[in-house]
Amino acid sequence: MQLLVFSCFVGFWRRENNMKKPTIVGKIISSGRVGLAVCLVLLVGCVSTTDSRFVNNTNEGEALRKYTDLGLLHIQKGDTVAAMLPLKRALEIDPKSADVNAAFAMLFQVENDNLLAEKYFKKALQFSSGTEKTRIRNNYASFLFGADRLIDACKQLRMASEDPFYEKRAQVYENLGVCYQRLGKRDEALTAYEKAISIEDTRARALLEASFLQFNQSNFNQSALYHESYQRLVRYRIANNTPKSLWLGVQLSRDSGDANAEASYALKLRNMFPESPENKDILKGG
Repeated sequence: MQLLVFSCFVGFWRRENNMKKPTIVGKIISSGRVGLAVCLVLLVGCVSTTDSRFVNNTNEGEALRKYTDLGLLHIQKGDTVAAMLPLKRALEIDPKSADVNAAFAMLFQVENDNLLAEKYFKKALQFSSGTEKTRIRNNYASFLFGADRLIDACKQLRMASEDPFYEKRAQVYENLGVCYQRLGKRDEALTAYEKAISIEDTRARALLEASFLQFNQSNFNQSALYHESYQRLVRYRIANNTPKSLWLGVQLSRDSGDANAEASYALKLRNMFPESPENKDILKGG
């Protein structure tokens, strides 16, 4: 890694200063954090200047992966202009690559070009299979949800949830619950949340929303079980209390007759979220 950073800086120094011997480079690198930070920034530039030789130095499959990874790296940084060139080269190598088409979908999504984003999401789905298709479908559902196309998003999530081998299946069910809840389909949402919990019992949002939905159905015992599981995540700093979680704590403690717990939740709500609607509801006697 040290040699790679050094050669990157040397290459940049020679191009910018037209010097045969970058005598100052060694001093900069050995000077500590400043030199290292500069080199790490320039390292990305070095990769981008050599990407045209991917095909010459590797087989097409490896070149395809490198171009795609480079494009995704630029997308993650928000630089869609820089991402376009390596992704176009990847597409030239394999127009039917699901990963490349999915990367283009994300690129256009970042650029808020929904028509092109959807076009490439559909291409990626067409050219994919198995868990790869499920992963792309999950991302497509996220895109649809962000575009407020909730019915379409729920449909894609429901299809993604049918893949028993997808490693993020619990997340898919949790997202499906959120989608159904936004549509006002509370029973379907509760079913999805509980499925997420059965797969992965540390899904914080699924636990909290399932507790809330069970409470609204007057299933206080089941609501309390989910709420306690959520509070366990809070104690282990896996999740944080929210106005909703503290409001639920007040209500469930009141239902069980635990005045101390009720007062504790109410105090936390007042101190942490004084302007929240939930706190105002409690102050009014709710």
